[in-house]
Amino acid sequence: MSRSYPELLWGFFVADQVDRTHMARALQLAEKGRARTRPNPMVGAVLVKGGRVVGEGYHRAAGRDHAEIVAIKRAKRAGRGATLYVSLEPCCHTGNTGPCSDAIVRAEISRVVYAVKDPDPRVSGRGARALRKAGLDVVGGVLSKQARLLNEQFFGYHENGRPYITLKYAQSLDGRIATSAGDSKWITGLQARKFAHRLRAEADAVLVGSETVRQDDPALTVRHVHGIDPYRLVVTSSLKLPGQCRLLTENDDSRTIIAAATNPGQRRWSQSNNGNLIFWQVRKSRDGLIDLADLVRKADLFGLRSLLVEGGARLATSFVKAGLVDKLVVMTAPTVIGRGVDAIGDLDVRRLCDAVEVEQGSFTMLGRDSVFIGYPRRSV
Repeated sequence: MSRSYPELLWGFFVADQVDRTHMARALQLAEKGRARTRPNPMVGAVLVKGGRVVGEGYHRAAGRDHAEIVAIKRAKRAGRGATLYVSLEPCCHTGNTGPCSDAIVRAEISRVVYAVKDPDPRVSGRGARALRKAGLDVVGGVLSKQARLLNEQFFGYHENGRPYITLKYAQSLDGRIATSAGDSKWITGLQARKFAHRLRAEADAVLVGSETVRQDDPALTVRHVHGIDPYRLVVTSSLKLPGQCRLLTENDDSRTIIAAATNPGQRRWSQSNNGNLIFWQVRKSRDGLIDLADLVRKADLFGLRSLLVEGGARLATSFVKAGLVDKLVVMTAPTVIGRGVDAIGDLDVRRLCDAVEVEQGSFTMLGRDSVFIGYPRRSV
């Protein structure tokens, strides 16, 4: 006997909920690879057969097995005829590892459900097509928004054609990042600083201006959380940096980059200060400062896919004015400073309708401090 229309609808609803439940688990697994998989995305996978999970896994690091392979190996023969839930479209190209699409077919998996299409042009729909061509039932778009958010830097890099740029700063309630005397340590508490260090661990490079180097002498390393130190990129229109600053003297890992608008004679200054410095010569803009578009191009050519801009105010203002901020993270302490250093300088906004709009904003409390995360619109 054929089922009624309401029964069919209920069947589709139940099937959809089952897919969403297992995909949520795949995303949860993917999260375990945070700050470890660069330049690869975080990916999780779950194999389900007869309503029972028979294998699961996640991508641990670049060069190691992809999530699908880990799940297949753990399932062994139980994976035959199973449904594979994976948080990103399976790859179909050979990199450090073989194509996951081929491994899925060899494992005799019957159905693949993925969250979102891979933006990498080497995949981008080809993985799903390869699986369908092999006779598998393939479904995409399950919890796609959550999957994109998980790997927003990976998607941003491929879709924008340049490194994904996050601007982060800590401020007082009245929008100051330092007192009038330049004191800025510490505006926010330990929990907020731990969060900031997690952002560092997730970025390929952390950017500061020369004034921040002179005032704060930052290390720009990952200390409050576990993670790999990013490249440390100093942006300067000159080379007026303290000779004993930590970014120059504590550079045994050769991860300090000086990006300056200099002539070849000034380049020798860099080499004489520390032979393992990385030096970029960047064009000047019309106002005599660093041309940020050229800086970002240099970062892309170097292989950096994500940048974290930490300060100071002039550098942050320049990135906002250039429309190069993809994500904004503002940590606010419950203090009032009064006269001091503004977090963001003049953006040449004379009418409110011309102000920079930030969308999809959310607030989180970290101890006594609040953290705002939002996404500026492209136009400034």
